Amino acid sequence: MKKLVLTMLSIAGMMLFTALPAKACTSYYVGKDCTKDGTTMYGRTEDISSRKDKVYKVIQAKHVGKNAVYKDESGATEFQAPIKVDTTYRYTICRDNEGDEDGYFGEFGTNSKGVTMSATTSASAAKSIRQYDPYVKNTGITEENLTDYILCQASTAREGVEILADVMDTIGAGEGNGLFIADKNEVWYFEMLLGHNYCAIKMPSNKAAVIPNCLVIGDVDLSDKENVIASPNLVKIAKDNGFYVSAQDGKGDINVKLSYTGKGYSAGNADRIRGGQYLLTGQDNTAIYTDDYQDIFINAKNVTVEKLYELAGYRYEDMNFGRNISRVIGVKSSAECHIFQIDSSMPAELATVQWVCMGNADMSTFVPFYGALLTDVSRAYKMEAHNYNSRAAYWIFRNVGFLCEDGDNRTAYGKGVKQFYTAYMTKMEELQKNVNAQMLNIYKNDKANLEYYATKLGIAIGDETMDFAKALYADIQTCKADGTTYEVSSLSADDITYDLSMVAAPAKKAESTTMTKPDTQIKKVVAPARVRVRAKALKGKKAKVNLKKVAQASGYEIMYSTNMNFTKKATKKVSTTKLTKTIRKLKKKKTYYIKARAYKLDGKTKVYGKWSLIKKVVIKK
Repeated sequence: MKKLVLTMLSIAGMMLFTALPAKACTSYYVGKDCTKDGTTMYGRTEDISSRKDKVYKVIQAKHVGKNAVYKDESGATEFQAPIKVDTTYRYTICRDNEGDEDGYFGEFGTNSKGVTMSATTSASAAKSIRQYDPYVKNTGITEENLTDYILCQASTAREGVEILADVMDTIGAGEGNGLFIADKNEVWYFEMLLGHNYCAIKMPSNKAAVIPNCLVIGDVDLSDKENVIASPNLVKIAKDNGFYVSAQDGKGDINVKLSYTGKGYSAGNADRIRGGQYLLTGQDNTAIYTDDYQDIFINAKNVTVEKLYELAGYRYEDMNFGRNISRVIGVKSSAECHIFQIDSSMPAELATVQWVCMGNADMSTFVPFYGALLTDVSRAYKMEAHNYNSRAAYWIFRNVGFLCEDGDNRTAYGKGVKQFYTAYMTKMEELQKNVNAQMLNIYKNDKANLEYYATKLGIAIGDETMDFAKALYADIQTCKADGTTYEVSSLSADDITYDLSMVAAPAKKAESTTMTKPDTQIKKVVAPARVRVRAKALKGKKAKVNLKKVAQASGYEIMYSTNMNFTKKATKKVSTTKLTKTIRKLKKKKTYYIKARAYKLDGKTKVYGKWSLIKKVVIKK
């Protein structure tokens, strides 16, 4: 469990210090029978602080030999436990940065075997029963080590559950938690109840669930070894000490939730269950506040990644609580959010797309990665930046939220941000289907380069989406300077490129010595990739535009305007074959918007690529 963190918020020029507890995450799960495309989805919001740098990186495989012991590399805990493999598996991880004194806290990740994890939603057994099996402080396993310890060695989800169960049997847990472990075939939800007592269930494919900071596993049949893994004394300790509650359906061995935490939910937890269920089903479950017990599982239909994006940032805008709300899901203190989308029909390497959101989903967005295949990520995503750094992914995305998530700023600027990010998620979910088909083709025909394509694609889409966030930030700053509202973004879904055209082909294999007939078919000229642009104002009413070279481009077209929407009267175009262009005879005290696109020649016809993101310069003199 993370310590209380001190968050510094700037409000109207004053500095307000607020203590925020880490026990505030919200998990969500949707079985494949409840989704629109038949994929399984699960994930979580990590709610800790509105200024908490997160690092997304790849931990490489390492030969550790036989009888190796895992140790907390950060030194924040004394946890140690055996590693069951001679060579650990490569895995992605989203952590706190290395400068944090509390430790790494790996929150989610995917290993090279296709095993995924999200850990944790902090949740403990009732205080009155902890004396019977106390948490093992200092040496017990906690959120700080869970994901790293399991992903480095689990080859299946069930094995991951068994590894954690073995640790709790022999060493113990330092705190209570709920967490997910999954692979392409199954998703498990594991609750760490007491020091050595736990229960894990295989999640049903025909149900959905919203799980805040509370224990939720209900009736369990301990003889159902296929779907339940539990501590040997789960029932005995409850009966011996007077907190046992029988299964409510009359069939199972115990109701875990009622036995270990008692009746009902706190208002903050109940609000999130109610809000999340409403968003997924359209039904307002007000009984969540009064019922002694409810099965946490619900029926849902046609859920999409975009819907879970909405859930992660949900503030109950379309609900009527009739009172002050205790807790929304989409809070500013979400340091990151994530969604795992699992297609069981795909090979294990491609089955899971890991959607990553830096900052809170209310004013940020999710970017897709093939976590099982990544050998590296964009430099910005893995940058350690405890304090603000304009080159770090977390701060690039979080910057937008700072400008538009509160009060009047939300009204003035938030609409344009939400409009683009919603369009982005809709378009990306559709494009992901095409990318899956492209990657499956690579898997079948060039498997040796599968990791290469997944890694380069992840870096490219990560960089592109950060450029979108920078453009949103610039748009809002312009509106603030002009005294206007930001209701429609200058960006649109048409600006998005997401496919393997973003990746340069790897070095070619040696040419075959087999003679082949020449290809006499006329080949269509493919549009060039999107060009990246930098621009700055110069003295003398000029602006300098720098273009990043696009492979096989014949030239570039630059458009500049005093109107951010590039209306005809305010806009001019210039063409160039060079990578640097100086635009002259601009008007002083004017703001100019600049974009560019590359082109190839098909005979005498120009085949254009997509326009770059818009850059802004202000001519002062």
